[in-house]
Amino acid sequence: MVEGRPALEPLVAQLPELLPSFGLPGTDFTWKELPSFDDRNLLVSVEGRKYVLKAHNTLLPSGSHGRLQAQDRLIQHLQKQALPVPDVLENLGAPSHVRVLSYLEGEVLKTEAPKSLPFLQSVGKWVAKVATSLQTYEDEAMNWTWDWDMKRLPEVVRTKLSFMSDQRRLLAARLCEEYAAHLTPEVVAQLPHSVLHADLNDTNLLFAGEEIVGIIDFGDSIYSCRIFEPAITAGYFSLGQANPLQVLREVLRGYLQQVPWDLSNEEVMAYFHAARGRVLLSVAFAAENSFLEPDNEYLAHTAEPGWRVLEALEDTEKALPELLDVASAVRSER
Repeated sequence: MVEGRPALEPLVAQLPELLPSFGLPGTDFTWKELPSFDDRNLLVSVEGRKYVLKAHNTLLPSGSHGRLQAQDRLIQHLQKQALPVPDVLENLGAPSHVRVLSYLEGEVLKTEAPKSLPFLQSVGKWVAKVATSLQTYEDEAMNWTWDWDMKRLPEVVRTKLSFMSDQRRLLAARLCEEYAAHLTPEVVAQLPHSVLHADLNDTNLLFAGEEIVGIIDFGDSIYSCRIFEPAITAGYFSLGQANPLQVLREVLRGYLQQVPWDLSNEEVMAYFHAARGRVLLSVAFAAENSFLEPDNEYLAHTAEPGWRVLEALEDTEKALPELLDVASAVRSER
């Protein structure tokens, strides 16, 4: 169990007292646990409606009172922009690490399900809608960092190389150093910045068919390089796909068709390294977790699609020209 993660039984026992603090009845409700690694999430059904009660891990930076308030402000801002995000219920007296949001209906797409080119472009356009809505948004609490901060990728990945097999350690180390060489602090500082959701992956976008109907989980939101937003999405959506570079290409195309700005060559370069880098960061964490839980076959199995993506995107010199061509083509269409 993750240190600091709220225990389930005491949380459930407190529901009759917690729910009225959010304007909900403390009786005649049902609950079930939702997946969460660091925190504790409960799906609560009451009076014919569904809510997510989130009890956050206060030992983590993401679970601090200031960060949770910042998440709520961000959700409320996006809601004003007509994006499909949850309602935030006002806390009238519950502990500050407990929040209640409305539950959004929608399906999570299977990683291995083939993604068509129009679908990937539509995902890129949705990421662009979020990015455009956040372009002028400011919140001092979004200036923070943690281990999933893309600016810290080389530092974090290097601490996890020892958990990998020899062959994979060589690949990860090389891609990590490529990231560090291309996305130097000086380069990163010159890239356009904004507040990001920073985790628009295939589990945080909810679908009805192939239409996005919900955006959830704002725990990673951060002020960072604007181009990291579509890159993170493209990296995750490349998992389980036959042609990861095609995924990066089409998500980028959809993104550029929607946003009102062009990308410099430096931003396209950063897009590639951040998309591949997000997958690298994911397998690095998975390697550490598998080492700590060697009998957990699920952890090892879920990392395999990530390693296949890294192998497919190993050739930077092949990938970058294709992405630059996409940026040039969209630019000429404007």
